[in-house]
Amino acid sequence: MKTRNLPKNIKTLNDIAENYWWSWNQDSWDLFEKINPETWYKTRNPVLTLLHANEADLEKAANDSNFTNKLEFVNSRFESYMKEENTWFAQNHSKLASKKNPVAYFSAEFGIHEALPIYSGGLGVLAGDHVKSSSDLGIPMAFVGLFYKNGYFTQQINGEGQQVDVYGEFEAEELSLTKAKDKNGKEVHFTVNLPGRKVAVTVWQAMVGRNPLYLLDTNLPENSKEDQDLTARLYGGDREMRISQEIVLGIGGVIALEMMDIEPAVWHMNEGHSGFFQLERTKRAMKKYNLNFEDAKVLVASDCCFTTHTPVPAGNEAFSLPVMHNYFHDYIKELDISWHRFINLGLVAEKTDYKYFSLTVFALNFSRFQNGVSELHGRIASKMWKGQWPNVPEMDNPISHVTNGVHVQTWTSDEMKSLYREFMGGNWEDRLADHAWWEKAHDLPNSELKTTKKKLKSKMITMVRRQLKEQLQRNGESAEAVAEVDNFLSENQLTVGFARRFATYKRATLIFKDLDKLDAIVNNPQRPVQFIFAGKAHPADIPGQTFIKEIYQISRTPRFKGKVIILENYDMNISRHMVAGVDVWLNNPRRPMEASGTSGQKVPLNAGLNFSVLDGWWREGFNGANGWTIGEEKDYPNDDVQDFEDAHDFYRTLSETVVPLYYQGKVEDGVSDAWLDKCKESIVSNISRFSTHRMVQDYMNQFYAAAASYGWSFKENHLAKVGKYMEERRFLQRNWPVVTLSDVSFAGAHLDVASDYMAMKNTPFHHVEYPKDASLPGRVVETVESKIEFNAYLGDIDPKQVKAELVISDGKDAISTQDFDCIERHDDGTWLYSTKFKSTDGKPRRVRVRIYPTMEGLAQKFEFATCSWL
Repeated sequence: MKTRNLPKNIKTLNDIAENYWWSWNQDSWDLFEKINPETWYKTRNPVLTLLHANEADLEKAANDSNFTNKLEFVNSRFESYMKEENTWFAQNHSKLASKKNPVAYFSAEFGIHEALPIYSGGLGVLAGDHVKSSSDLGIPMAFVGLFYKNGYFTQQINGEGQQVDVYGEFEAEELSLTKAKDKNGKEVHFTVNLPGRKVAVTVWQAMVGRNPLYLLDTNLPENSKEDQDLTARLYGGDREMRISQEIVLGIGGVIALEMMDIEPAVWHMNEGHSGFFQLERTKRAMKKYNLNFEDAKVLVASDCCFTTHTPVPAGNEAFSLPVMHNYFHDYIKELDISWHRFINLGLVAEKTDYKYFSLTVFALNFSRFQNGVSELHGRIASKMWKGQWPNVPEMDNPISHVTNGVHVQTWTSDEMKSLYREFMGGNWEDRLADHAWWEKAHDLPNSELKTTKKKLKSKMITMVRRQLKEQLQRNGESAEAVAEVDNFLSENQLTVGFARRFATYKRATLIFKDLDKLDAIVNNPQRPVQFIFAGKAHPADIPGQTFIKEIYQISRTPRFKGKVIILENYDMNISRHMVAGVDVWLNNPRRPMEASGTSGQKVPLNAGLNFSVLDGWWREGFNGANGWTIGEEKDYPNDDVQDFEDAHDFYRTLSETVVPLYYQGKVEDGVSDAWLDKCKESIVSNISRFSTHRMVQDYMNQFYAAAASYGWSFKENHLAKVGKYMEERRFLQRNWPVVTLSDVSFAGAHLDVASDYMAMKNTPFHHVEYPKDASLPGRVVETVESKIEFNAYLGDIDPKQVKAELVISDGKDAISTQDFDCIERHDDGTWLYSTKFKSTDGKPRRVRVRIYPTMEGLAQKFEFATCSWL
């Protein structure tokens, strides 16, 4: 990082600028803006702001007691934060990780702040919020990504409404970045092998509070121009570029951490983009411990977590087999496995029967702990990838869920922070997961909340008008058209915001299905409504770009001009203004394709309300009193029917419920008290449940602690468990085909009933509204009370190596299990299993019999991915 020689009494500005702690402590922003408002406005980058400040302004600040007093206050908070030792992690998990043995988290993008534009949307912003909360909680983590010198593209919308992709270039030294150092104090520098060449890599370090973010960079003079540009653009280039980036990220990330003498206790893949780090870890484990590939694979999977973020096919990275062959046919020679074995680690068949290597399948194969990002998404992911666990019901496979959250301090406006501090207590930031404490928000004074929300809406409208004027001027519009923007939007009208990636499944154009109905809502003279849209479509997503063009053209028509707005270049700055300034946040994805939808979680922080499809987080967050829903929780026969029903439910709810509540008894300059009460319920019911503090605590408690413990169990005692585990697993895999269940008997009234399993199995993965009972294979018997026995031929397998269960169902969603006892061995070599079942309420239950291999100390019940049903 380049630094400016500052006057002595303001030198600590450089310390603050060097750590991205500044990105969520907005009171520090005023310091940089006051010194150099022009550069701050253009870049919101404290390093550039200081570098480009003139000496006179620096001296003026140094001699301004108000400025120096505030700097001293901000710096003291920063220093206290960095020195804090009594963190949540220290109190709860201090022995599981350390700076030398942290949790390593790999992601293709990180949304820390718009000044570091290495993110495209929700995945990256979620990763950035994860970094910040891990720091706040004191969890030692090391984050690994790529430094994209061109960032993600800057979006312009031209006069026809067409998205134009513009790429800038960012100098790492002009950001809050420094060169990472190896264990000898030298700059980290190494090479990664790509087909026919070695590519040099260096590493930049961003300190984000207490934790480092390492960004790998190939923009080095010793590389060819082509290889210098490997890390130039986020999600840019062709498939060859993408796989090269992911090799640099995954394989290069392992090399970088080793050079810095970092030995992670846990490894976390945020999506499959970074999954190749498991190949490099396997190769190094084979060499270090003298293991074969299969043994080393078990070892490195034991401490690895994998988070899948989307059911959308395009979000699950896959490569053709020729591409995989080109990039890995030499690499796998070092793994001493066949090409066939390697490809099977990620093989998935598309409907065309052309084979693809899926990084999601690969990640599932190479991790022991897996999760989706909401309860519903966890169910969908379990169904999508159930083929990895044959004959294991999707609800029993290891894919769990941790519902996403947002970093509260980042996304809460300064105005709302002041309100919380004044009326709820100065320590509100320390009570983020305390739901009972947040009940205090019900007592926020309506007058104060109304004033605060109006101020936030005014700031947002100012930002919108400024952005629109710049766009119109660039597109050559007349002076009259530019001046007209000052009449767009009103502080006193119900304002609805929609801002996210313009992927087609997010249905940005849904509300325009019936323009006459929308016209009647927008232009109601007594109760008008205004809409603000923003979002980027991927450069290769032509349908998404068409959505942008359609909304732009509608926004230019006389009946919607100034009342339907679409902003260009959606980024974290626009997002901050919108989630704080709108009254209602609109989210209408095609259910259930929105895995989480974290943008809506930022709105309650600022006393806003959600109006959303019951998908992702909102399915868990909606309580009937804190917002509204669109559509129903059901599976639709096709997309057209779903779009039609959802659009008309939107018009009905908005016009009959949302709008009347906002304007109920409304005075000229404010919203109704009933509306404000609903806003306070939004605060109370959502903040404690949907913060990344809660989310990261869940990861720590449910996954990181388990992965650290499980991984260590394989490493201790000179890897003795690896040998025992592999010996038993191979034995069970070799002998399981002979396991046979027979001679089942029910000593009690019972009835064989039809199973819905095959019908459920053949439904599309996104159809999830079926009873859990339908996901269970096997013979189905209905009984109230019975003694159930069966014989099992196990061959050479010891009964201690298997578990037999009765799976009990109410025919819908209530599922439980009951163990069978192994009674005796018959002369013919079979084993008798027996259990007594009795319904607790006298009503019939559906029961099924299953048996599966097991051993002591498994991380997952079905870790061997095998189950046999009667």
